[in-house]
Amino acid sequence: MRKIRNFVTAKAATALNRSRAVLLSEDGDFYISDGVKIIIAVVLGALLLAALTGIFNDTVIPRITQEIQGLFS
Repeated sequence: MRKIRNFVTAKAATALNRSRAVLLSEDGDFYISDGVKIIIAVVLGALLLAALTGIFNDTVIPRITQEIQGLFS
């Protein structure tokens, strides 16, 4: 009986130490910060793309079209 109790106590202590080590570990912390950086980069890229598309569609392309029509008329 003592042998079984010692075995169970040792296994419980081992499981407790492993779980404590996992909870105190900060090994995966950089994944979260990298994920946030990637999300920020994607959002900023989309905003920049939308701004450039707006500028080209509203100003540049009509001006080029006007100049080309002026050359051929």
